[in-house]
Parts: sequence; structure tokens; C-alpha cells
Amino acid sequence: MFCEKCGSLMSPIGGKYICSSCGHEVNKKSVAKSDRIVSKSSGKEVILVNEEKSAEPLDSDAVCPKCHHSGAYYLLKQTRSADEPETKFYTCESCGYRWREY
Repeated sequence: MFCEKCGSLMSPIGGKYICSSCGHEVNKKSVAKSDRIVSKSSGKEVILVNEEKSAEPLDSDAVCPKCHHSGAYYLLKQTRSADEPETKFYTCESCGYRWREY
């Protein structure tokens, strides 16, 4: 959370958020659960990430090596250096088996 007065990062201490720069305090209970906060000092909008969800599209051409079902969800991750292609992690739609393709 960022301070409303100076825009610095606030630290959670006890039941409050306290600004390390100016000492401004805010009760944790009074903080609205919002996905967006506008900083008064800079006017910039800050987006809070409460939880990360990965969108895994369905690849109907992928065939599970375990159950031979046609259809698997996949997720792309950069597992090696940036000049090499990303790794595609598959999860079978039917049995949940996971495998990867380089």
C-alpha cells in the first residue's frame, strides 16, 4: 500500500499501515478492498494483484502420451535464456498428466 500524502510505500505494523517517510498511519480495516489505487502525489494509478491466475488455453491438437486423449491445456514459460524459445507445459484435459515440450 502507498501513502496518500507522500506516495511512499507503507509498512504493515500491527493493525495499521505506517509510512516510513512521513509517519502517516491508516487502519487496516479502513482500507477498502480495491483493485486500483490512485496516488495523490504522482497521480499515477497503481493496480494491486490479489492473486495470480494463469489462463491456460486448450490445445486440441495435443495428444496425451499417457492416456492418448486429444486435448490438453498449456502454459508457456521462459525456462532458459531469453534468446531460446519458451517451454510449453501441457496438462491433459482428461487424466491431468503433465508433460512439457521444448
